[in-house]
Amino acid sequence: MTELTSTPPAEPNWLPGPKLADFPDKTTRTIDYGNDGIVVINFAGQVTAFRNSCLHQDMPIHAGYLAGDGLLLCPWHNWCYQVSNGDCITVPGAALQQYPVQIHEERVWVKVKD
Repeated sequence: MTELTSTPPAEPNWLPGPKLADFPDKTTRTIDYGNDGIVVINFAGQVTAFRNSCLHQDMPIHAGYLAGDGLLLCPWHNWCYQVSNGDCITVPGAALQQYPVQIHEERVWVKVKD
């Protein structure tokens, strides 16, 4: 879920993501991080971020189909995830690894470690 802040993230473990002006609704962007990267999703006014790896075969999901009902379908084998929380529809009880998100001065920031 998106958190709007008046001050920038102070901790060094926040990664800058896309500017909102370059990140229209119902799109995804990626951030290089670790082996898989992070997929950032802008959907219906909410920005969320997840490890860019499908639970099925660890394939990247950033190029998946973003459906109008808030689902992201993996482009490889159509595993389906809720964009609001990463819950897997294909395998109930499974979920993508989610990262906290903040918006500061029209830029998305993603927290990668506690």
